[in-house]
Amino acid sequence: MSVRFHKKPVIWVGSIALLAVALIIIFVSLFKNTKKKKEQHQIEKNQLAKIFATLDTIYWKDQDTSMFLSHKAICISKKISDSNALAEALFNKARILRQFGVNDSSFIVSNQALVIAEKMNNNTLIAKIKHNIGYCYLNKDNYYMAMLYYTEAGKIADNLHNDRLIGNADNGLGLVYMALNDFDKAIDYFKRANNAFKEPNRGNARDVVGTLMNIGSCYGEKKDFYRAAFYNEKALTIALQMHDTEMIYRTYVDLGLINEGLGKKSAALNYFYRALEYFKQINSRKMYGIILQNLGAFYFDNNQLIQSEDLFKQSLFVFSKIGIKSLVMKANLALSDIQKQQGQWQKAYQYYARYVEIKDSIFNSETQKKISDYQWEIESQKNKYEKGLFLKKYEIQKRNNIILTISIISVIVLTFLIRRNLKKSVKLQKMGNTHLQEKVQMTEKIKELEENKHHLEMEAKNRKLVSFSLQLTTKNDLLDEISKLSEKYYNENILNRNYFNELTKIIEASLNTDKEWSQFKILFENVHHDFFNKLKNRCSDLTEHELRFCAYIKMNLATKEIARLFNINPTTVRAFRCRLKSKLALDSQLNVEDFLRSI
Repeated sequence: MSVRFHKKPVIWVGSIALLAVALIIIFVSLFKNTKKKKEQHQIEKNQLAKIFATLDTIYWKDQDTSMFLSHKAICISKKISDSNALAEALFNKARILRQFGVNDSSFIVSNQALVIAEKMNNNTLIAKIKHNIGYCYLNKDNYYMAMLYYTEAGKIADNLHNDRLIGNADNGLGLVYMALNDFDKAIDYFKRANNAFKEPNRGNARDVVGTLMNIGSCYGEKKDFYRAAFYNEKALTIALQMHDTEMIYRTYVDLGLINEGLGKKSAALNYFYRALEYFKQINSRKMYGIILQNLGAFYFDNNQLIQSEDLFKQSLFVFSKIGIKSLVMKANLALSDIQKQQGQWQKAYQYYARYVEIKDSIFNSETQKKISDYQWEIESQKNKYEKGLFLKKYEIQKRNNIILTISIISVIVLTFLIRRNLKKSVKLQKMGNTHLQEKVQMTEKIKELEENKHHLEMEAKNRKLVSFSLQLTTKNDLLDEISKLSEKYYNENILNRNYFNELTKIIEASLNTDKEWSQFKILFENVHHDFFNKLKNRCSDLTEHELRFCAYIKMNLATKEIARLFNINPTTVRAFRCRLKSKLALDSQLNVEDFLRSI
């Protein structure tokens, strides 16, 4: 018996099998491509990390290599769509541009990086970018804006507890105050930055060297050359250990200027030439030209015009080659001054004409660039603002629709409740206001009565004190008269010796001033609380006799009344007042009476 195969089921099965195989092949291919892309993405991320690490070590040294690496990092970041990496790459480009004096372009690129970093909430990078923008403003002599950006960077660093970023911000603020010639405040900020950088894992040796050199520069500006030398020598030691060419150059130049300030011309010249030889070896054209100009200025100050002219001409050639107009302009001005000293007026004029021409060209080109940069910034801000405004309008419209619906319902309910409770509320408010007014009036009356009571009590105490003092005065006067009469009668033999002695003892007992003073003191302290303690705090070695004298002056007693109470001559009272003024160390324009009444 033969078996028949139906063609249609076989075709369907074959088709399904082919489709399954195709899907498997596609899936495997997609899987391999995805894996390959992930591997490529990781390779490119690792490449970016290496580029950023390299830029951290060379961005201040080699402009061409650094710019090439930063552009490469920007391209890779865009390719893998990594916004954080793109912001960091732009920051590195801005940092390189600023390091080599292209401040306007650095400012633009920094703001591009800042927009991306703020979108990504990358606060560490935001602090770094704001620090770089602060440097750009500082290089443009806009100290207010520089201080503003350094301060903002410092606040972010504080929130992050990142001591290295805090140190960078403090160092920037120190540079602002140094530019403003407030060298003491600048030194404080540089020292704070130096302390932050010296902590483990919070900075590197280059940061420490930079702050030490900045401190030395401040002391140099203050003409404190020995301290300036101390900090620069510390910086040089670290820079030599690091083999950091820029820092070694800067310390050699600073030490040359310091020794020149100290009058050590030979040592100054030695430092300048050491800097020159060092940069001949590393072939840094910009720094080589700068040291040539420093040497030229040294020889000019020492009236060695031929050597000075040769060095400035070399620097002119170097800066013309690399196109740094500001330093070309400086070299032309120096050569004009040298030609004047040599009596070469025609050459002096030619150099000065070149100086003016370059100065005008720099001003015009810089002005135009600033205008274009400003327009670019305005357009960027305008676009950002319009986009944000559109989104806000949409959100506001949506929110308003919801609010309107809720408001209509709320108004209906509230209208009913308000109308129902309005009359009741008005009545309660009137009752409350009446009660409040009565309470206020009652409080004021109580306060007035208490003040009157206190015033009356004080008056009564004052009257008692004055009365007591007068009684003492009268009693003492009477006893004094009795004493005089008894002495007179004794001398005239009217009164015998025994009676005279007995009477003298009674008078002396009645004149117990210590007891009277204690009673008086208690009454006086009731009226003038803590008077004696305040005097003792002012002058701790005042005697009881002097305290009593001060109390009588406080009571406005006249000189004669005080003399009677002390049983002394009025002239003695005036002399005693002068001694008391000296003892209390009062100002010459302040008398004793006014001082004691003020206590």
